Amino acid sequence: MRLTTLISSILLSSTALLAGCSVSPVTGEKQLALMSEAEEIQTGQQAHREIIAKNPPYQDAGVQAYVSRIGQLMAAQSHRNNLRFTFTVLDDPAVNAFALPGGYIYITTGLMAYMNSEAELAGVLGHEIGHVADRHNVQQASWGVVGSIATSVIGEKIGNKDLLNTIGELGLSNYSRTQELAADGLGAEYLARAGYDPANMANVIATLQAYDQFKGGGSDPYRDLFSTHPNNDVRLQQLIGQARRYGSGTRDAGRDTYLRQIDGLRLPLGNGQTVQVRLLTVRPGDNFNSLAASSRLSNNAAMHLRVLNGLFPNGEPVPGQLVKTIQ
Repeated sequence: MRLTTLISSILLSSTALLAGCSVSPVTGEKQLALMSEAEEIQTGQQAHREIIAKNPPYQDAGVQAYVSRIGQLMAAQSHRNNLRFTFTVLDDPAVNAFALPGGYIYITTGLMAYMNSEAELAGVLGHEIGHVADRHNVQQASWGVVGSIATSVIGEKIGNKDLLNTIGELGLSNYSRTQELAADGLGAEYLARAGYDPANMANVIATLQAYDQFKGGGSDPYRDLFSTHPNNDVRLQQLIGQARRYGSGTRDAGRDTYLRQIDGLRLPLGNGQTVQVRLLTVRPGDNFNSLAASSRLSNNAAMHLRVLNGLFPNGEPVPGQLVKTIQ
């Protein structure tokens, strides 16, 4: 029996043995899910307790309340708005956001520092809500179980478990990319449903790409899918176009509102010291080179300020504009 035929046979039989297919809350199509909604919520609750024990929430009630308010607005637009979503800002300089099963959403202070509007924050949260809405974590866990069974059974038949592990990793990687693109589409849809311009989903990805490029490497293989600027990527623009049927974006993006909310945001340096995101109003003659001279950034500080303010790689501020710096 050919390897591909054997793998397909084992996966299909394992899936049939372990569970029937559930239905996607988003598409209505069948999907593998070996966990009920109640089990999903219970799993998320337990994981949430573990995360909070290891990664303390950011100690600013105002910031937590603001993120929760925007998160709840976005969750109300989702395909699983029956869930009790929980939003937590983690005190972590890493640029990251993630979701747990059952509606637990996290964003780090590090990522918040690089967002430049309320709509962009909503896009990040909408993306993570999309993962929960389509039960992506549950699907991954379910396929992990099936994959473990398949690896064990096939490994015994062909005597090469290392090869099977490699094949499994490649399969999960591709599946994860598919999920990420789907979550972008859902994030854009929920933005539109909430009244924001869904194009802010592209702004989020552009900022994350700029951050990766500034830091010197593709830290996220998924974002490498967008070989051009997200505004020019056909797949992403198709998703944004589809989202526009729910609205064209009459709600203000809330740039200054968001910036004022994160003014004073503290970021740990890892050596017991912290820096803060501070706002300033650009004066005539200011540029990022002059602003960098008074910041606590080092190593190409002017370019870092461009990334921080969504003006990478060669943008400059204009007089009267609010910009972020690090003090």
